[in-house]
Amino acid sequence: LKFQQLRIYYDEIGKALPKNFTKTLELQTADEQLNYAAYLLADNNTISVKVAKYADTTRVDLIQAEEFGYCSLIKATKQVLDKIEVENKTFTKITSKERIEKKQWNTVALREAVINAMVHNDYTYELAPKFEFCSDRFEITSYGTLPQGVTKEEFFQGVSIPQSKEIMRVFRDMELVEQLGSGIPRILKTYGQESFYFSENFTRMSFPIDQEFQIDDHEE
Repeated sequence: LKFQQLRIYYDEIGKALPKNFTKTLELQTADEQLNYAAYLLADNNTISVKVAKYADTTRVDLIQAEEFGYCSLIKATKQVLDKIEVENKTFTKITSKERIEKKQWNTVALREAVINAMVHNDYTYELAPKFEFCSDRFEITSYGTLPQGVTKEEFFQGVSIPQSKEIMRVFRDMELVEQLGSGIPRILKTYGQESFYFSENFTRMSFPIDQEFQIDDHEE
């Protein structure tokens, strides 16, 4: 496995990776072999991240599909964030008094939701989260459910137990997460608990488009 992408990202934030970074970042097993977290952070892997767009409210008429991944999880996360920024269009509404601009979705909430899904996804399924745009909502499906011992109430209060502390550490180094449990409260500030659905095998977040600016508005 090679880690050139990871080195570049650390260099960008002024943190040079030491020669023994796989040990420092706990990317080794007890017998000093690279672990699965190292595989996910390596330049090449088999984890694909899919972003799909549908014509209406169903997942039937696919009009666009992009595939990221097969690379460091950090790079894949940044690619997904860039794609979502493009899709999150700005609408303007001109009244007699002012010009109002608003995004389809709250940018802070979506960023937190994407990063939360990438960090807390259960990669033992060998699947990455998937991201889907419908005409009325944006949905994120990640694999795995609530961490063992964490109730829904505690989850919504911001209790955070990552699936992989190694991945969490690298994301924290990249300043993508704080590990303070603030991500979910930031999402809930705009979108309620009803936006979350938990099953035995996956977690889904569904964010409706702001309907206030969907009629007779002008896209920027």
